[in-house]
This record gives sequence, structure tokens and C-alpha cells, in this order.
Amino acid sequence: MSSTTVRADEVTARLLPEVTAFIERQLDDYPDACGPLRTTVRKVIDRGRHERNETALPLLTHAAITGVPEPAVPVAAAHVLWWRAANAFDDIADGHADATLYGVGARPALMAALECGHGLPLRALAALDLPAALRESLISDYLDGWTLTNDGRIRDLVNTVATVDPQSVLTTYEHKGGSAYAMACGMTARVAGCADAVTAAWREFGYTVGTLLQFRIDEEDLRDERADDLRNGIATYRLVCAVRRLTGAERRRALRLLAEAADSPGSRAEIKAMLLDPAVQAATLATRDSLLRQAHDLLDRLAVPSHYTVALRALVDAAAKPAAAGPGTGGRTTGAFWESRPPAAAGHPTPTAP
Repeated sequence: MSSTTVRADEVTARLLPEVTAFIERQLDDYPDACGPLRTTVRKVIDRGRHERNETALPLLTHAAITGVPEPAVPVAAAHVLWWRAANAFDDIADGHADATLYGVGARPALMAALECGHGLPLRALAALDLPAALRESLISDYLDGWTLTNDGRIRDLVNTVATVDPQSVLTTYEHKGGSAYAMACGMTARVAGCADAVTAAWREFGYTVGTLLQFRIDEEDLRDERADDLRNGIATYRLVCAVRRLTGAERRRALRLLAEAADSPGSRAEIKAMLLDPAVQAATLATRDSLLRQAHDLLDRLAVPSHYTVALRALVDAAAKPAAAGPGTGGRTTGAFWESRPPAAAGHPTPTAP
């Protein structure tokens, strides 16, 4: 690992105490009468599933624009809250919760996730010590991301392999994962003082990287022994490409295997073999590589050359490269959010909520 990469990683780690302190201040602002809500939201934040770039993306984006990451702390905090909520909803939809979720009753956890992803970040953004027009734009960006992502997640749940084409799946990916990254990058560009056209370009960068990451998540799920996407009948890009290549009896058999996949390890194994067909692999990689080139082209055009930009470019490359996933992990990341904080260090002033 190069010294420039280490430095950028250390900056994001150094600012984690500021991100968590920002969130803690929002929780402290709850009235005493909302004690159960505060306690449950804190547990969801602490124990819930992390997103791999929830803090790094806005911090490195701001640094790639201006040379300093610190003013993006509020955006990073909103991004953390958004992902805790989204991942809680996902874990429930994917069947990872029964009576409990993250050690909390599933029903209170669901209500806390809604507060975590909606009420809490919106109040935090509304209270920032920034010009009113900028605050309103940040709130609008957040709500647009929230709406588009909910659309993407609903598409993901209701789409079927028999009724969608690869372009429809890309739209689902763009809404489901890309819109959250677009929201974070667009909000960060606004905080950095970018013009509207430049902000829109950074938002496009976020869409591209977030969509690219969906291909990585699909690959990790395919490698994982649970194969949640196959169990749940999710119309992934690779699966849709594979089935659309088939006709007649072969296509009917593939659809029958998919219908049996939730309960049949043998059916899942056959589908996995179909997904690893060289032609299917080539079609999937061609689309993934096109997105990767687009992300790099946008970064070349938008970012100031610096070690932060090098780190952001590495984040883009990592979005396209599946990580090794152990049995039953599904590429999921969990951990104690509050307890993982490194020692605080002085930093550049950040917008604060009183």
C-alpha cells in the first residue's frame, strides 16, 4: 500500500469521531419523552450493517474537489444514517430477521430504521449553520435520493426474470444503489461550493459508482453459499442476461429451476453453473467495465490531482472488484459503530447543527 493511500485512509479514520459525534448530537436533541426511540435508533446505528463506503465517499469527494475532507462531515453522517436504514429494510426483505434484528425486536427496529433514514438526517440537515438556500438544496437532494432508492428497492423485489430486460435491471441498479451514492456526491459538491453543472456531474459520478457496486454485490452473492438473490428470485443483471439467451425448452427449464431455487440446493447449483457460462460472464463484464471507464472519465474531468483523488480512484476500482466472502456472510459488513472510533483529532471546521 502506498504512502498516499495510507494518508487518505488515515484522514477518513481520523474524521470518524467527528461523524459519530455529529450523529450523537442529533440523538441528544431528542426530548426526554422519546427515550425509547433514542435507545433503539442508537442500537440500529451501532449494530446495523455498514455500507463499505458510507464515510469515505463524501469525505474523499470533498477532498478531491477542495483538498480538504472535513466540511463533508455532515454529509458523511447523513450517508451513514441513510445506509443503516436502507440495510435494515434490506435485511428484513431478504429474510435475515425473524423476531429480532440486530439484537432488537424486529418491529421496533423497523420503526427505528425509518427514523434513522428519514426524520433524524432531515432534522440534522435543516439545522446546519449554512445559508438557507444551501440547506434547502441539501434536503431536496436527500429526499430525491430517498425516493429514487425506494423505487429501486421496490423494483428489485417485484421484477421477475421473465418480465425484465438487462436495461431495466440497470435502471433498478441505478435507483437502488446509484441514487444513494449520487445523493452523497451531489450534496458534497454543493457543500464544496460547486456550480450547478459541476454538482450534476459529481452526482453522475455517484450514480455510476453506485451502479457499478451492484455488480460487485451480485458477484459476492453468487460466491456466497446462501445465494440470497437466487433464493429470493432477484432479477440480477447476470441472471437476466443468462435467461434471455435461452429459448424454448431450455428457457422453460431455467425458469422452473428459479422457481425451485428457494428450497432446492440442486436447482441453485444448476443456476449458478448457468451464470458462470463464458458468454454470460462476458456480457456482464462488458457492462461493468463500461461503467468503470465512465467513472474514471468523470473523475479525470472533475477532481483536482491529489492523494485524495488517488484514494477516490481506488474506491472506484474496489467497487468493481468482488471481495472474498466467507460462508453465510453475503458480503455483509457489521460492527460496533460507536465503539470502533479512533482517538479524536483536531480538524478543519465543519458545518454544525446547534
